[in-house]
Amino acid sequence: MAEDRDGPAVIIVSSKKPVMNYVTACVTAFNMGHSRLLIRARGRSISSAVDVVNLLRSGFLSGLRVERVSVGTEAAPPVSFIEIEVSKPQPR
Repeated sequence: MAEDRDGPAVIIVSSKKPVMNYVTACVTAFNMGHSRLLIRARGRSISSAVDVVNLLRSGFLSGLRVERVSVGTEAAPPVSFIEIEVSKPQPR
């Protein structure tokens, strides 16, 4: 997890760790004061990144907002990627 107080915290998802490890990292980042997260994944890990966001929305932060989703292909070697930016619900 990379920290940048001006922008979103970046969580890079790989398929080597269980999905719940990334969910825990996201919840920890929110608890540390970040209001936005950028969840990134490449190749076969794309489905894990989507699972992380779905678990956050359904089980941990019901008001989580998906701000932006970017998909594309990196040049050499050609590999697909996804970036999902989410924001924490604001207290009322």
